[in-house]
Amino acid sequence: MDKKLKVFLYVCFGISFVAGGVFHCLGLDFSSTYGMSFASAYMLIPTISVLITQKTCGDKLFSDVGVNFKINKWWIVAWLLMPVVNILAMFSSALLPGVSLDPNSELVTKVIADMSAKEVEIDGWGLLAITIFSSMFAGLTINAFFASGEEIAWRGFLPRVMSDWGFWKKSLIIGIIWGFWHMPLILMGHNYPDHPIAGVFMMVLLCVVMTPVFLYLREKSGSTVVAAIAHGTLNGSAGISVMYLAGGNDLLCGTTGLVGIMIFAILDLLIYILKKKINSIHVGTEIAS
Repeated sequence: MDKKLKVFLYVCFGISFVAGGVFHCLGLDFSSTYGMSFASAYMLIPTISVLITQKTCGDKLFSDVGVNFKINKWWIVAWLLMPVVNILAMFSSALLPGVSLDPNSELVTKVIADMSAKEVEIDGWGLLAITIFSSMFAGLTINAFFASGEEIAWRGFLPRVMSDWGFWKKSLIIGIIWGFWHMPLILMGHNYPDHPIAGVFMMVLLCVVMTPVFLYLREKSGSTVVAAIAHGTLNGSAGISVMYLAGGNDLLCGTTGLVGIMIFAILDLLIYILKKKINSIHVGTEIAS
């Protein structure tokens, strides 16, 4: 194993798992404001680990992590793609047996009641529109900042460390690392509150199928910032995929459930076809020349 990869894994998982253990031992509620603050800070650990690794290995800090603010069309693709994925996950989940769309679901009703208390009148579908637009704004700003705490590692540092590996091998290994890194959060109720143990393995599978999409966006755009925008927008709009559903469970429904995994698997297939087609064109051009 490459020395940089080994150091990074020891540092990142060491800090992350110790931090998660301390939070749990303090008896704090993960669903509270403390939990939200901890989860946000937790997202910065991978980048902190990259910096420690670079310092340990004698590299220049933030070198070769792909932070580039030159805007191109892939910024727009990344920004728009994830809300579409979450909306698809919502409608696809509603096709499952025992699951239906409900604009007056318990969660929607609670949010509307809170807004009504602030003299804001809105219905369920109006709330959906607000949620989409607010999540897209957050995806370009605060969410992108915290997501960059992960993306500098997952789509910046690690692909460079694994530069001799192929796209799909890198995606698989990075996805597994990324997924298991979530373990402390999942065990405390993140994403799969009703199935925390099974949720760990679901999260690994989800990260494995999400990684080719994020890595492809990073490669095409030439920037980990684009991956951070996609990640931040995904996080900001993920609630859409479940808040309008009645029935089902967290292992099946929504973007983090089996439905979401299947949607990302389809995107992976499209990436595979695109890359194969591009390679075929490249080989044909070389032969012709």
